[in-house]
Amino acid sequence: MANYIHVPEGAPVVPKLDVTLDEHDYRAGALKLIKTLRPHWKPSEVKMKSFTDGITNKLIGCHVGGSMQDVVLVRVYGNKTELFVDRENEVKSFRVLQAHRCAPRLYCTFNNGLCYKFLKGVALEPEHIRSPAIFRDIARQMAKYHAIHAHNGWVPQSDLWLRISKYFSLVPTHFDDPVKDQRLNSEVPSTECLRDEMIWLQQNLSKLASPVVLCHNDLLCKNIIYNQQEDVSLPKSLHLLHRAIATDWRCSVCPARTPPGPEMSNSLTTNMLGTITKPLTLGITSMNLQV
Repeated sequence: MANYIHVPEGAPVVPKLDVTLDEHDYRAGALKLIKTLRPHWKPSEVKMKSFTDGITNKLIGCHVGGSMQDVVLVRVYGNKTELFVDRENEVKSFRVLQAHRCAPRLYCTFNNGLCYKFLKGVALEPEHIRSPAIFRDIARQMAKYHAIHAHNGWVPQSDLWLRISKYFSLVPTHFDDPVKDQRLNSEVPSTECLRDEMIWLQQNLSKLASPVVLCHNDLLCKNIIYNQQEDVSLPKSLHLLHRAIATDWRCSVCPARTPPGPEMSNSLTTNMLGTITKPLTLGITSMNLQV
């Protein structure tokens, strides 16, 4: 049994640059990266645009000229995000997906981040996801992920419950700031309550025997890029891990936290399975199943 990501032989080696970026004053550090990645660019002509949709990381687009034909995305890891994001696995994920043409090119890593190719398109909103043409494209792209064999011949095993347990160790039980502490106690269920729910979920969901495949695991709307000429892309894959196939399915069909209608559920499942070359037995008796 295996729960790790195996990088295929022949996958491009990703260089590691000894550069550290200050997320609040990033230009000097970013120019050091650009000097290696785009040596023909003049530092004085490099323009930088900060993207604001990221939750845990800072994203900076670097380019020259006004057309943005060649943009290097610099992702600076958020403070202490290494506590819950496996950075080594993230790089492996990029390399695996790149080898299967499911991710942008990864140019390099550096001490507190990585650089990769910018994908043109629009970050989607919940209303876009419910468009039949778009959610069918999303399903087909998800299926490409699910069909990738990244376990080197071993039977893939999910470590979902182990990781959730690890997250519990990071949850604060109180804050010194009285306002934050009051909000924590009034709005967030206790750790004991959440652990009980996790155990209940583990006991009940494990009975579904949903196939364990390579999943994106982070299908927020903003993590889906749509380009009418180039179809849908799922560029952000921080959490690419072996999971039950229903994990990705559930994330994608309820982007607005509301149950999908039968038409959307059936279409998503049909398009997802229609793209997978190896048949999967889902064990799902209702296409409107909520996981």
